[in-house]
Amino acid sequence: MAGTETLRTYVQPWHCDEMGHMNVRHYLGMFDDAAFVLLAMIGHVTDEAYGWADVKHTLRYLAETPQGSAVVVTSELVKLGTRSMTVLHRMQDATNGTVRAEAETVTVYFDLRARKAAPIPERYRTALEAL
Repeated sequence: MAGTETLRTYVQPWHCDEMGHMNVRHYLGMFDDAAFVLLAMIGHVTDEAYGWADVKHTLRYLAETPQGSAVVVTSELVKLGTRSMTVLHRMQDATNGTVRAEAETVTVYFDLRARKAAPIPERYRTALEAL
């Protein structure tokens, strides 16, 4: 499967619910961590002027993720617009490759002072396309 590795971690007991598998809130947390790694990989450092804001998440839970699972998240650019990008994050079992979950996220480049979307700078566009 395509994508760049953006997170590798382990499902701790505190990630799990009473049924012994990862609770839904921790999937989004792991995908969010992967997104911050992706942004670091393209050279973005949040400052007082610009950042990124998620505006849409579509999550698909495909297989239970039990306590003790080693997982890896890959991130793949699906669409690059003028002010936004769509990224598919895929969580797989690190030992057998089973796809556990996917999150498609729409993220806008955000002018923190004007409080609105801004054009994605060329340096980030180039870096995203290169992944």
